[in-house]
Amino acid sequence: MARVWPLVLLLLGCARPPEAGPLVPLPQVRLEEEAPLHIAVAGILSPKRSYPYWTLAQTLWPEARVLGRRGYKEVLELLQKGQADVAFLCTFAAAKAVVEGYGEVVASSVPAPWTRYRSVIIVRADSQRASLTDLVGATMAFVDPLSNTGYIRPMQALKKLGYRPEAYLGKILFTYAHDRAVEAVIRGLVEAAALDGMVLDALKRKNPELKARIRVIWEGPEDPPPPVVVRKGLAPEVKRDLLQRLQEAGQLPEAGIAGFAPANDGVYRRFLEGF
Repeated sequence: MARVWPLVLLLLGCARPPEAGPLVPLPQVRLEEEAPLHIAVAGILSPKRSYPYWTLAQTLWPEARVLGRRGYKEVLELLQKGQADVAFLCTFAAAKAVVEGYGEVVASSVPAPWTRYRSVIIVRADSQRASLTDLVGATMAFVDPLSNTGYIRPMQALKKLGYRPEAYLGKILFTYAHDRAVEAVIRGLVEAAALDGMVLDALKRKNPELKARIRVIWEGPEDPPPPVVVRKGLAPEVKRDLLQRLQEAGQLPEAGIAGFAPANDGVYRRFLEGF
């Protein structure tokens, strides 16, 4: 039966489960008491790498208050309670906000020409595990319980093959950062890890030596890329301003994102129907 591995969580410097609140230290920024806009972000890369969405939000909206949270669950709670006006979310978490009625998609990220948005599972280059069906009993790292690429898609794929993931896999952990999932594999703390293929491609471009240390054994389908979501009821002029700023200057090469384009709820609502 799959179990969370507390020891590995400590070794990786991961925080407690989402219910306990954020532990990840975030960069300090100058905040006004009455910020005109509240932007919620979750770290997709660990502190020693960067906070791509945090940096983007701080750069494009210096007058806004940026609310850093470790996981998507906490970001959704801020959006649902009206404590965040804007949220950078993964595809599954965004679709959940749309379907549950408290979020609205205003833009989608545009993958760089050298990548595409999909889930991947990696192992060490010298591993004997070669496919999804070879993961029986494997210790495995996931990114976030609401991460489309780092949890939802791989679990769905196992279920479609007729497996019960909780019985099929060995011990599991959540890293709450895609690069930490890669590190867990390289350091031998887990045998396999699921993460965002766009982030993995970006990490390989920055660190070419990774290509000789890890191997992709499974890739999921190409999904609608991660969007930008606003709370229901946000003023139309604010949404227009958000979209304009994103289109003019928004890019996150660390995450494989070349820019942002206008989008709406439709494709994300249909995406969730597939689950």
